[in-house]
Amino acid sequence: MTLLWDVSAGCTSASSRLHMVSRVLGLVCLVVLCMGAPGLTATQDDRAFRRIVVADRQTAQEILQQVRQGASFSALARAKSMGSEYSQWGYSGIVHLNEVQPALRTVLLNLKEGQVSDVLELDGQFVLIKMLSLQLDRHFEAATRAERGGKLPQALQELQAALRLEEDNVQAYLKLGLLQQGAKKFDEAMRYFEKAQQYAPQEAQVVLLVAIAYMHAATESKNAAQAEKALQTYQRVLQLDERYAPSVQFGMGKVYLVVLRQPETAVGYLEKAAESTENVADVHRLLIQAYYDTRRYDQAWQSLRRAQALGFDFPDLLAALQKAKRQSQR
Repeated sequence: MTLLWDVSAGCTSASSRLHMVSRVLGLVCLVVLCMGAPGLTATQDDRAFRRIVVADRQTAQEILQQVRQGASFSALARAKSMGSEYSQWGYSGIVHLNEVQPALRTVLLNLKEGQVSDVLELDGQFVLIKMLSLQLDRHFEAATRAERGGKLPQALQELQAALRLEEDNVQAYLKLGLLQQGAKKFDEAMRYFEKAQQYAPQEAQVVLLVAIAYMHAATESKNAAQAEKALQTYQRVLQLDERYAPSVQFGMGKVYLVVLRQPETAVGYLEKAAESTENVADVHRLLIQAYYDTRRYDQAWQSLRRAQALGFDFPDLLAALQKAKRQSQR
């Protein structure tokens, strides 16, 4: 699993940021891309839906009860479904009624947009279906085109329109947060990420995006309160999934170093992050800075040489270390 270090609005890399995107074909890039193929024209016999597939009826009934009590269908699909759609938050795409088995076709004909089926038994598995508007696809496609064209307000409008069609659409909240974060509107980004987290509180990747948003906001404003929220949220990520430890260690190290000005504490986190990856420049840059700030010049030189061997160049840190060396020789 590739680890999620940082994410910008378009799932592409940007200078001076970390962008090792984790499994995020299911979480970030597929937030838009999985919603359908551009240019697809729907007909009256087409349907769009999400589904949850589980192995036993009792589990399906429990999930249905949660949905009826207000839980997000897409978040439950992500967490519970054994079908291949789980990585797309249960989204099954647009299908033609003639392409599905008769039992499913009957359900799709009878469900209205937004409705959830009773538990179905199909091919020995137990299935829940949520009917979606065909317009949902089109709003995501339009948002993608607007984003690629640099039209942020239009992209935001399209995603907000998607939410009017499906209020618990975790994907739309995530994409809205990513767009706002890319525009450095961190308060708005956090609002959308936190909404996604309300619907998917056990999804480590969603919680990680919340932590990253707090980290960016704290770094930008040097806000200690936001820094503490970032640290708490990073710890929550570890409780949910320890596989994100390198991402958490980098984020916490950055918060301690850049915002809270505690380089001694930052060193330990950044060392662990550097041990887990070699191809992220910012990990090396911040570790060298932490060594420099704590006057561990030998370790700073060693880390700098390691970074240079990997193809990274930090002329400002090199100049600072050379100056410190000259002063020590006087």
